[in-house]
Amino acid sequence: MGRHHGVSADTYNNMIIDSGAVYVGFTDFSSPGTLLGATRGGNSFSIEQEVREMEADGAHSPTKGSRRITRSVGKLTVNFLEHTLTQLKYVLPASVSAAFDTDWDAITRDTQIALGDYLSDITLVGEISGTTAGACAFKLTNALSDGNLELSLTDKEEGVIAVTFTAHQDPTDLDTEPWTMYWPNT
Repeated sequence: MGRHHGVSADTYNNMIIDSGAVYVGFTDFSSPGTLLGATRGGNSFSIEQEVREMEADGAHSPTKGSRRITRSVGKLTVNFLEHTLTQLKYVLPASVSAAFDTDWDAITRDTQIALGDYLSDITLVGEISGTTAGACAFKLTNALSDGNLELSLTDKEEGVIAVTFTAHQDPTDLDTEPWTMYWPNT
């Protein structure tokens, strides 16, 4: 009897490889937007979902057609190694910067998050092995960094800030989830 496995002639042409790059203002792969900086430790895209079964008397098992999505949360976790003023303001929604003196900017924050604090999008662009398209993308819309800011500085190491961005629905379209995946059709 032969071995059972999932490896095919195309297996090694269909893998997402390496850590990718993170952009704001993604339009397409030839002009992906503004690069947010170098990362270390990888990046991750996730869709947390709650699927509810609508149970009915007489149905003794889950029934086809009885499930509905009750919650969906798109997230992108980025481990920034490179730090810029713009990026730090994205990490701390509602923050502003002003000249402190000729060499420094001071970042401060209000406690009210304005609609303008949401990023229109943040996108993780990754590489696919062996394809002519060569790339895929995972995009969040109306994204906001809603986790903590923590930076540890250690001797002989570089500081990395782990940031989680969460997608938010447009209040005028509550039927469309605020994320998109772009995958080559070749």
